[in-house]
Amino acid sequence: MAEQPMAADDTDGDAPANAGTAVLGDRFIIDGSKPLPELDSPNAKAYLAEDRRGLSRQLFALVCIPGMPVRTRAMRLLKNLPGTGTLELVEWNTAFWPILGRRTMIIVMERPLGGRVLEQLQSGAVRLTEYDIPSRVVQPIYEGLKHLNSVGVAHRAVRPDNLFFADRERQEIVLGDCFTSPPGFDQPLVFEPLERSMANQAGRGHGSVVDDMFALGASMVVLTLGHNPIEKMKADDLLFRRTNLGSYAAICGNARVPMSLLEPLRGLLSDIPQERWGLTEVELWLNGRKQTPLQKKAAKKADTPYRFSGRDHLNIRTLAHAFNRNIPEAVKTLREETFHAWLKRAVDGGALSETLKGYVDTADFHKDNFQGSEEYLVARVVASMDPIGPMRYKGMSLCLDGFGPMLASEMIRDGNVQVLAEIINRDIYQFWVGERSVVLDSLERAQELAQIKAWLVINDPGYGVERCLYESNHGINCQSDLVVDDCVIVIEDLLPALDAAANHVEGRARPMDRHITAFIAARFNEDIHPHLRALASTKESNAVVGMLSLLAFLQWKLRVQPLYGLASWVGGVLGPAINSFHSRTTRREIEREIPKLVRKGSLPELFDLVDNAEKRLEDQDGYADAVDEYIVCATEIGEIEEAGSELTDKAITTGQKTAAMISLVTTMIVVTITFIAEVL
Repeated sequence: MAEQPMAADDTDGDAPANAGTAVLGDRFIIDGSKPLPELDSPNAKAYLAEDRRGLSRQLFALVCIPGMPVRTRAMRLLKNLPGTGTLELVEWNTAFWPILGRRTMIIVMERPLGGRVLEQLQSGAVRLTEYDIPSRVVQPIYEGLKHLNSVGVAHRAVRPDNLFFADRERQEIVLGDCFTSPPGFDQPLVFEPLERSMANQAGRGHGSVVDDMFALGASMVVLTLGHNPIEKMKADDLLFRRTNLGSYAAICGNARVPMSLLEPLRGLLSDIPQERWGLTEVELWLNGRKQTPLQKKAAKKADTPYRFSGRDHLNIRTLAHAFNRNIPEAVKTLREETFHAWLKRAVDGGALSETLKGYVDTADFHKDNFQGSEEYLVARVVASMDPIGPMRYKGMSLCLDGFGPMLASEMIRDGNVQVLAEIINRDIYQFWVGERSVVLDSLERAQELAQIKAWLVINDPGYGVERCLYESNHGINCQSDLVVDDCVIVIEDLLPALDAAANHVEGRARPMDRHITAFIAARFNEDIHPHLRALASTKESNAVVGMLSLLAFLQWKLRVQPLYGLASWVGGVLGPAINSFHSRTTRREIEREIPKLVRKGSLPELFDLVDNAEKRLEDQDGYADAVDEYIVCATEIGEIEEAGSELTDKAITTGQKTAAMISLVTTMIVVTITFIAEVL
């Protein structure tokens, strides 16, 4: 189940001497020559940081991997509403990082002075007994998770190697970083609830405190034993074991867990989210209130195994997971009576078997469209076999609330975005919605995915898969090639980044592509529909004006300083808009004025020049007058030409009559002379 990081960029633990520094908010200095590898996160490198206003403060900075979606919403909330039990977030922003040669997200936090809890335990510097676990471990983590939950944030990175001693005496334990990667992305499978551990790494979802409670339970096991009892187990084997035995039995196994911790561990490691201990139950336990212990429950198993894809399956959840990984064999299995006979024995009654047979019949009826495809059939089948598991389609697995990070992962890696688009466009996510209302607020998630579908089906600029990417990932930077190295995450940074890009742009590329347009639509809290309609126009002049109008609107609303480079760039691609004026005089006037406005760096003034309403009206009226004058002149010319033709015809007729008369008179004279001559 392990996946590669979303981005390959990284920094070495030993930074070069000339690594340079970065400054956040003109206050916090991050020293690239002083790495702190002992404080690294899986997707961020740690460096020494200083506060210019308080040099005595102990700080460090996490420099994130460029391209990795970060949790800006959580950072914003926790900076404004700090609490106990977590490392204090001091500042965050993007900055140029010399080691990488590009901008990236940098997060400044209070430095834990006692090191990582797990490392101190394994080195023997600290010892924790079963009696220390409640007060020294569970209590501070509980306080941290309680505060996070109160501000609407799930930590999703609770694990032993992300716990730190805040003080040098190693008495106070705090939760570490949860900002530098998508929720659950860095969690080993043992610390993820079963339903989320079955999903792809990037698709585990935002989750809630319910998921943090499971991670707390698994962390208690590791800290109590001093090691992870199933650390060496392969991911597939671990999932198979947890599904068959239950997470509590699979994780604890034959380990000697202290009796005093059995009650909370069984409650926290429950595979049924509704039964899992929450903040209330943990608080009661910490206060010495005994509760009815949960009996460990293994998944319902069949008396005899069913062989599929090289493994014996005793319950339908493991089989559903395997079906999604081997679709052709799964379809073949669904048509075999031996499978349905086993299914009736493995599950009470034959209702599920009849449901699956109905899906097969429906697929046969729709064999000429996507509803008859093997992938669609298997998706429906596994949703019924494992309704509380992740969405599964074409080998991909993701939770209902994991669509955004999964989309980011696939787009950044140039992966299979089409599969995710089909999950939305073909309403495949609806297969899981009805069964999970209690577990994951599926109605709310379904509404979110329905909105994503509304954006996805429109292919105009500002919509499509790009819009879905930015709407569902608030912490991802704009992926346009024009500004990707500038790590533009907030809308205020976009125009300055485009202004800088103007210095090295090649060819006649316009300063707005599908990614930039979608980023603006997702991040800019103003009505820009008129601009998007203009951008979508098939008429090139309208599209150019739409581009300029949107950029000008941004500069005006955000009060951005003069943009000399961007104004010059835009001015160079306004040809179609200028040529849309009928008057040559007007076109020449606009071309003369553009350099003056470029030197002012004002896009609104440039827009007013190119698409001034009065000038447009004057041009249209002038054009209409010219058309009318042309029609009058053409009519007069026609009349003259027609009159000239009549005179010519009349002259010809007259000439013909005259010639005939002359010919007649001449003939008569000749006849008369001849007659006289004969008489004489």
